[in-house]
Amino acid sequence: MNKNRVLTLLLSSIFMLSAVGCSSVTPAASPSDAPITIIASEDYPSYSSIDDLSARANTIIKGSVIETRVEALNDIVQVTDAANENELNLASDPGGDPSSFDKIYTIHTIQVAESYKGSYTAGEQLEVKQLGGQVGNTEIINDDSLKLIPTKDYVLFLETYEDTPASLLNSVQSLYVIKPVAKSNQPGQQQSPSEVIVSANPENDLTLHLEDLQEIQKEEQKK
Repeated sequence: MNKNRVLTLLLSSIFMLSAVGCSSVTPAASPSDAPITIIASEDYPSYSSIDDLSARANTIIKGSVIETRVEALNDIVQVTDAANENELNLASDPGGDPSSFDKIYTIHTIQVAESYKGSYTAGEQLEVKQLGGQVGNTEIINDDSLKLIPTKDYVLFLETYEDTPASLLNSVQSLYVIKPVAKSNQPGQQQSPSEVIVSANPENDLTLHLEDLQEIQKEEQKK
C-alpha cells in the first residue's frame, strides 16, 4: 500500500425511470432533486507492526459509541506533518468546484473508558468520523469503513485534529473489539484473562494484546 493517503470519489446519479422509458442522463443535466450516490474508496498507509501503528497514532483509547450522527463536512484542507504527508484527490461532479465540495461523514461520539496515548482521559468524550452516510438526496457509500456498534467496546488508533473529528489511521488495522471471555469453573484450572482483543476487520494482519496497550500506556506516562 503506498505511503500517501488517497481518497477517490466516483459520482453517479440514480434516477427513477418512468414506464415509458427515457435515455440516460448525465449528472450535470439531472434535476437538482435527483438522488445522487457517490462511491468512495480510500487508500491509507499500512503498518508492519503494532509498534509502528502506535507510533503514528497521536491518540489511542478504549471506548464505546454513545451517539452517532451524519453530517456534511468540507475538510478539503490537507493535513501535513513531518512523519506523514496526506494527499487527497477528488473526482466530483463534472464542472464542479472541488474546493467547495462537502464530503458526508458518519460521526460517532466515543465515551473514553481508558486512554493509552494522547490527551484524553477516562470519562471524556471525543468524536470520530468515518467517510460515508446520507444527507438529503446525496449518499456516499464507503465499503472500506466498518460500522461502529454502540453495544461493543473498542480500542481505536486515531489521528486527532483541532477543528474536525478524529479519524482512524486506516480502515483495516486501527480498530479492535474487546470481547469478554467466559470464566472457567473448573477447580485448580489457571484463570484465563477476562477479556480478549480481536481485530474488527478480518483482513488485519496485526494482533493486538492487552500487554501491548499496557506498554504503550507506560511509555506515555514517562513523557
